[in-house]
Amino acid sequence: MSTSKRESSPSSNKEKQLLALLLLNLPHVTSTGQIIDELWTENPPKSAMTTLQTYILHLRRFLAESIGVSARTVAKEYLVHRSGGYILAASQVDLDVTEFRDFERRAHKEMDRKDYEGAVRSAESALSLWHGQALMDVQAGQYIQAEIHGLEQARLSLIEAKIEAELALGRDRKVLGELSTLVTRYPLHEGFNSNYIRALVNSGYRTRALEVYRDLHSVMVDQVGLEPSAELRGLHEAILTERLPRARAGHRPGELLRHSA
Repeated sequence: MSTSKRESSPSSNKEKQLLALLLLNLPHVTSTGQIIDELWTENPPKSAMTTLQTYILHLRRFLAESIGVSARTVAKEYLVHRSGGYILAASQVDLDVTEFRDFERRAHKEMDRKDYEGAVRSAESALSLWHGQALMDVQAGQYIQAEIHGLEQARLSLIEAKIEAELALGRDRKVLGELSTLVTRYPLHEGFNSNYIRALVNSGYRTRALEVYRDLHSVMVDQVGLEPSAELRGLHEAILTERLPRARAGHRPGELLRHSA
């Protein structure tokens, strides 16, 4: 957590978990029931409410020191009890996740407008905020784990959008290394595989592109019992029959295959 004073976090795992939950729920009130479920899952102690109040007291002291105000001010203005729960007023707290979401929305809007240069810049700004796994130093219960999963899906979707923008700009060779790493790390991700295959073909590596498709087909059939999507099968057929059109600047990869059908 960044404040106007410094970067810091509580030392207690439970208090760090509580702070993360409150931050992720902004700008909404986090109910005491949700907090207890997050901190103790299905087996809260009889003293859960008392212990929670102690954690809140410790968090207020931590915030007071971090922000540079009194604990009483924190209780009134920053970490407030309201409507059966607590809400964190984060006017002096900078969240990477908020900045990431802002850049993410901008990048997807720019993709829709076919502003591919802008989309690449916005996506790179968003992805530069990632330093390892989201909330990797926070103990995660059911609610935080769901947020972590959602953030990871958003990150992968943004990587895919950035690569599609690069391909639309004719930068096939530039993204080959990144895509090779991505399909190795996420072998069942059809979007990454599709873009890797297209980039390989457009860069003159048709044989390697067919190998990537065969690897994906084998993994999908063996691990999940499914064939690749209709779009990927169509891409494979287009390569075999040499009907895959060369990418043109200003067109997203999938558009070219649909237009050639």
